Amino acid sequence: MAIDPIHLRVLAEKKEDENCRFRQFLKMRSDEDEVDRRVLELARRVTERTDCTACANCCKTVRPSFSEEEIDRLAIERQQFVDNYLERTDPDDDNPWHTRSTPCPFLKDNRCSVYEDRPGDCRGYPYVDQPEFTSRLWGMIERTFTCPIVYEVMEELKPQLGFRDRKRRR
Repeated sequence: MAIDPIHLRVLAEKKEDENCRFRQFLKMRSDEDEVDRRVLELARRVTERTDCTACANCCKTVRPSFSEEEIDRLAIERQQFVDNYLERTDPDDDNPWHTRSTPCPFLKDNRCSVYEDRPGDCRGYPYVDQPEFTSRLWGMIERTFTCPIVYEVMEELKPQLGFRDRKRRR
């Protein structure tokens, strides 16, 4: 069942404290490989049933970063591209630029107008399929507010790993 992106923020807010307790629960587990395996399996299943173009919440709320190479790949006229769409973040960072605003200026009709050349931030989002899930839980909890895939993976992972929220039962 797909989650309505408008309702997602409300759902995530209700689960935020529980998700923080789930984070503590996962930090106590010793088998990070098992957690990663389960997360990857869930992420594949949830992603298959999710139409990102029906949501595009990430493009509406997140400001992706860009490397110099990504700018060169996307820009016909580099300085005009930077002036129109980007602002400098940390010059020493690998990706020292990010979009000036949200929604992303390349979002057109819930689709990325530069999809083939989109930056790495967008290619990897929401990063739920990356290793060391347990080490990245703050970011995952944050993404439950914007990405139905992350929200559903978190909710399906809890019972699989035996998490029972004691606070909620009271």
